[in-house]
Amino acid sequence: MLRSVDDLVTEFDVTASEITIWIEQNWVLPSEQDGEYHFDEDDFARVKLIAELRRDIGVNEEAMPVVLRLLDQVYGLRRALEQLNGAIQELPEDAREMLEENLRGSSES
Repeated sequence: MLRSVDDLVTEFDVTASEITIWIEQNWVLPSEQDGEYHFDEDDFARVKLIAELRRDIGVNEEAMPVVLRLLDQVYGLRRALEQLNGAIQELPEDAREMLEENLRGSSES
């Protein structure tokens, strides 16, 4: 479901001009059609995150790109680990056991 700037303003107690600035800063990347921004669920979550970081933690404009980049990296690593875990679960049991032993051995060194 796509949402409008007005939906975000109401939901997160931010101003339309703040959202516009966040878009200009490339912190949020909504689609645009006929001069209006449309926010998907990922954009909605991103606006929520930015609003919380600004309001609850006090992250300023200079620090926000760094914080967002680090969080993007964490989320990317989490997705990669989930994919790796899925691939490991599909391995034959003997291969999984060998991998577990190998990982235990490397963590003990």
